[in-house]
Amino acid sequence: MSFGKAFLASLMGALIAIVIFSLFFFMIFVGGFISGMNDSDVQVKKNSFLLFDPGVEIVENHTPGQFDPSELLSGGEQSKMGLYQIVESIKRAKEDDKIKGIYIFPKTGVIGGGWAGKKAIRDALVDFKESGKPVYAYSELYTEGFYYVASAADHLYMYPEGWMEFNGFVSDRMYMKNMFEKLEVEPKIFRVGKYKSAVEPYFREDMSEESREQTAAFLGDMWKVFVKEVAASRDIPVETMDKLAESFILGYGKDAATSGLVDGVKYEDQVLAEIKETLELEEDAEIPFVSLKKYIKAGKGKSKGGKKKIAIVFAEGAIQSGKSGDGVIGSTTVVKALRKAREDSDVKAIVFRVNSPGGSALASDVIAREIELCKKEKPVIASMGDLAASGGYYISAKCDKIFAEENTITGSIGIFGVLFNTKDLFNNKLGLTFDDVETHSHANFGNPNYPMDGVEDTVFQTLINGGYEQFLTIVQHGRDFNTRDEVNEIAQGRVWSGLHAKDINLVDEYGGLDDAIAAAAAEAGLGDDYDVRLLPKQKNPIMELLGQDEEVKAYIRNQYIPEEMQLLLDLKKQIPSSGAYMMLPYQVEVK
Repeated sequence: MSFGKAFLASLMGALIAIVIFSLFFFMIFVGGFISGMNDSDVQVKKNSFLLFDPGVEIVENHTPGQFDPSELLSGGEQSKMGLYQIVESIKRAKEDDKIKGIYIFPKTGVIGGGWAGKKAIRDALVDFKESGKPVYAYSELYTEGFYYVASAADHLYMYPEGWMEFNGFVSDRMYMKNMFEKLEVEPKIFRVGKYKSAVEPYFREDMSEESREQTAAFLGDMWKVFVKEVAASRDIPVETMDKLAESFILGYGKDAATSGLVDGVKYEDQVLAEIKETLELEEDAEIPFVSLKKYIKAGKGKSKGGKKKIAIVFAEGAIQSGKSGDGVIGSTTVVKALRKAREDSDVKAIVFRVNSPGGSALASDVIAREIELCKKEKPVIASMGDLAASGGYYISAKCDKIFAEENTITGSIGIFGVLFNTKDLFNNKLGLTFDDVETHSHANFGNPNYPMDGVEDTVFQTLINGGYEQFLTIVQHGRDFNTRDEVNEIAQGRVWSGLHAKDINLVDEYGGLDDAIAAAAAEAGLGDDYDVRLLPKQKNPIMELLGQDEEVKAYIRNQYIPEEMQLLLDLKKQIPSSGAYMMLPYQVEVK
């Protein structure tokens, strides 16, 4: 009897706790959601300055009001912004009489997103200055990524004791050969293309000469783009900037000011005082700042009013079969979005925005098939973001025209597969053994606890070879090469910068998303009379929460899972459970 009472008491206590917790979380969520709804009715005051903190995660598309769990649990602090929305809002601010200038002030001294995204923001700032309105930039710390964007400002300052990074670019990798040997794990490598170095960390201790060659080439191209644009904005010869990077003498603000990389050193209150003078405000008056995040929400739903539409279909992340999620392009989701654009009579052209290092060969082919169907009915223009390589290039190759930034990473036309033999690890390290019964000789193919035989090696390598031949064919026909041999010469898994990709016919034009949209409008004969539709359509915030959306999982992962475990989870996204992968040779992080 006492056990029953105790059990019922515990059960009731647990139920009450669940109810209280649910109500508490629901109140937080509703409060955040209502707050977001109110933000959409932002009133921009006259003589306002747009305040832009770029130190957030910048993704391709993040619609105002889209569910962001980090904002709910951090008092409304923004953690994610859409590159498309950032650029569009800066363009709108240029024509907005209420906006008198932009103030860029990152709390962390860094900027989110990759280099092509940074270029898109920088280009928008340069265009904004044509209005005659000033752009101020200030920071206590300048990384090269943030400095690249900030150097477009008319007034560029830094904290007197602040620090600047200006020492060139680097891209490094981690190699796991010795670790696998210690663990007695044998990686089985299958690949095509001498530059397809995605699998090198599994069986090497350092870069191959081919990998070093391609990395040096695209890294050098990215530096050329960086230094050319910064030198033009700062009126410093390129040769001088290279010497500054090589000398490694820069550190504190006074050094950056002496070299001309910034206009001067100031404290933030001094910068704000200068902005007040620009606005002709009294010394004790408050500057009417409006955050870029709120300004984006204030402009939500604004359109040109045209019935004809251009659909922008976003594909961002590693390519896999199934639905899209955090950092994942799901073939099912993207094909559905493309099909919706294809079947909508109001949509006269499609812009396919790709930011992907590649992924599943099968999923990539499924997406490429839908691109082919779309092309038969309306113009399809590809716009490459930071990365459109390997599978990311595969899904772009059939488009009518391809735009890429000079510092986009693309190409990597190759394919690989990896299987692991963990038999010795389990036998010798853990004392675990396995046995099985098979109806046929190769029924256990792919099981990591059993070594592969020669027949299985041959069959899997044949699969990889076939995938590579298919890749060459897709590029040959999509890009109008005469033969597959011509494609093979520039393929072999080699990574190219956008700067060189145009010279070898992998892309058609340099340019960002705006240029691709303009090209789509021209192809469809729309002029300026069109609206833009963003796809895939993003879910209602409440439905995302109830559906355990991937962003919820990602936030929990980022906040509560150790970094080492996150690396394993990211690796899991990129390693196929079966089949072949078209993947960038490595995660490109230029620092």
